[in-house]
Amino acid sequence: MRCAVLVLLVARVAIAAPAPIKVAYDLAHLDLDHHTLQFKPSRAVAEASITAIGEDGAELGTGAARYEAGTGWLAITWTQPAETRVMMLRLRVAAADGAATNVELVPWSVAIDHEDVQFRTDSAVIDPDETQKLDASLAQIDATTKRASKLMKLTLYIAGHTDTVGPSAKNRTLSLARAVAIGAYLRDHGVALPIVVAGFGEDVPKARTPDNTDARVNRRADYVLGPAGGTPPFRGAYLKAHATWKPLPR
Repeated sequence: MRCAVLVLLVARVAIAAPAPIKVAYDLAHLDLDHHTLQFKPSRAVAEASITAIGEDGAELGTGAARYEAGTGWLAITWTQPAETRVMMLRLRVAAADGAATNVELVPWSVAIDHEDVQFRTDSAVIDPDETQKLDASLAQIDATTKRASKLMKLTLYIAGHTDTVGPSAKNRTLSLARAVAIGAYLRDHGVALPIVVAGFGEDVPKARTPDNTDARVNRRADYVLGPAGGTPPFRGAYLKAHATWKPLPR
């Protein structure tokens, strides 16, 4: 007796995993004063959530948003107590098909308030009676570093400047020399952080003057602490000046 054997062939259909979501964001699309971040997903998303972390590592506040047509630049807001500073933003973005991604943005930076070391015309030498200003800055840098280094590695950025006396190209070189001089002093007197310097010449003045004006107020430097490995935390006129940042020479 012959038996008929029925063979069932089952086709395996591969189910593709949801496409990953890439998220673009930058400081130009961040408004810390109004607690708003704009981000741009690589494909449509349905929702997002955000957590703001403060300088002590504790959560400051959260926010959430849903999107009908989740493409282009999308906004999300969060709450936080008054007089607090955001060190980190943690953003989670999810699509309707279940794909999700988590990103971190570190907008934190601290401009060190200081009395300007003012240089003589055409000089990058720190006069002896100016060093007390740097000694005061050392204390501020140390206090901020102790507070923030628990959460991230830091870099000290120093931007040098000149007045409008002399050729623009020469002033770029002179301003870099001033940044180097201040950075070397701070390093030699206890700053152990990486120090990065740049010279902006006469392009980012504190006081606007006509060309070839001897303005002591513009012969100075700015100091800002920011996350190591990030974009130098300078905005506004600094971005238009296009200076090159370099590690402080040893």
